[in-house]
Amino acid sequence: MARTKKRRRRRWILFILFLALLGGGWHFWKKKNAQEKPTKVDVEKVTRRNITESVVATGRIHPVTKVVINPEVAGEIVSLPVVEGQVVKEGDVLVKIKEDDYLASRDLSEASHQGSLAQLKLSRANRDRAIADFKRTEALFKDKLISEAEFLAGRTAADVAQASFEASGHGVSQAKASLDRAVEQLSKTIILAPIDGTVVQLRSEKGERVVGTSLMSGTEIMTIAQLDRMEARVEVGEGDVVSIQVGQ
Repeated sequence: MARTKKRRRRRWILFILFLALLGGGWHFWKKKNAQEKPTKVDVEKVTRRNITESVVATGRIHPVTKVVINPEVAGEIVSLPVVEGQVVKEGDVLVKIKEDDYLASRDLSEASHQGSLAQLKLSRANRDRAIADFKRTEALFKDKLISEAEFLAGRTAADVAQASFEASGHGVSQAKASLDRAVEQLSKTIILAPIDGTVVQLRSEKGERVVGTSLMSGTEIMTIAQLDRMEARVEVGEGDVVSIQVGQ
């Protein structure tokens, strides 16, 4: 029994020594692999070369040609036959604005123009009659058949008739200008595509009221761009501007 116990103790001691050696070997292996590996160094012969300096900047891509569609008249959008992303051709209808008020203005201007033409016709007849009367008065005055006062009255009547005729002519011109403006305003209720392109942004909807005049830009309805030609707009720092040249 004593010999058996001694054998068991010896086996345990050997087993413990084996575990200790195994642990020490694993620790030594781990420590060896954990050491920093040598840095690889590239060695080259010294030569003269060009140094290229790069400028890094951020920006955005924009179309070269872009048109913002603004109305030149105010009113309600009654037709908007395009959608965002649609390709349009020059002359296509983009927007229709309610035209009732502009039709009424056109008709009123047309009536005023016709009235001024009638007034011009009447003034011409009165002038012609006054001139004819003055010629007869002038002949009678030369023959000393009427007084100088009657002669002067006849000449004044002719001058007044001539001035009235000229004023009627100016009235016709003014009425025609008003009519042309009314017709032009009416035509602007329909907005056509100014270029071939794509509707890249649509800001308005049917039924929305828009404002606009010929003197200032009105409501931005949409934007049309030609996407076949693009450009990059980049903001470069002040320190890098001196390093940039045309053509780079």
